[in-house]
Amino acid sequence: MRWTSRISFLLLVAWAIFMVSPFVALYDLSKAVEVKDVARITERVNFNALRVSLARQILDEYLKTQEVSERDRQLAAQAGAAALNPFLEQLLTPQAVIDLLEDGQLQQIQQAGTGAPAIRFDPGSLQQAWRIFILSESQGFRAITIPLTPDEPRDRQLRVTLRLSGTTWRLTGIDLPSSLQKELRKRAAVASK
Repeated sequence: MRWTSRISFLLLVAWAIFMVSPFVALYDLSKAVEVKDVARITERVNFNALRVSLARQILDEYLKTQEVSERDRQLAAQAGAAALNPFLEQLLTPQAVIDLLEDGQLQQIQQAGTGAPAIRFDPGSLQQAWRIFILSESQGFRAITIPLTPDEPRDRQLRVTLRLSGTTWRLTGIDLPSSLQKELRKRAAVASK
């Protein structure tokens, strides 16, 4: 009986550490953004997965404005992904990730007068930390999506996806607010001409 309770306690502690670990990794990433530590950001971000995430969002936003069949939509998405690569290469640098996580905007496409609030993972209070934890969406044991602005409506939230790679949580996706998706779609269309 004693061994059963010890093993149960150890499993509970391991589970609690696992549940908190992506938030600790995000906090570490936010501190790296704050001090603009490019080396730490580079090790915490999977740029290939981030490229796919941004390409999907930009293409989805573009295809919303087009009237195409489902089959043509898939072909357009594949062709668009290839066309977007040069544009995304400019956006997917450690400095661009710093810009995006620091203030919710990319300096390359900064809109005049947006007044976007600074975005940092600094819960500040136990209540805010609990709200972020509750609104986070786990995708199995290896991925989690965390809203950085939980008080905003869903279409205005900046959400990050972290994925467990080995023993490290890495940033693999950023769900952009719809206004930033539209602006990126416009910029991508101009850049591809």
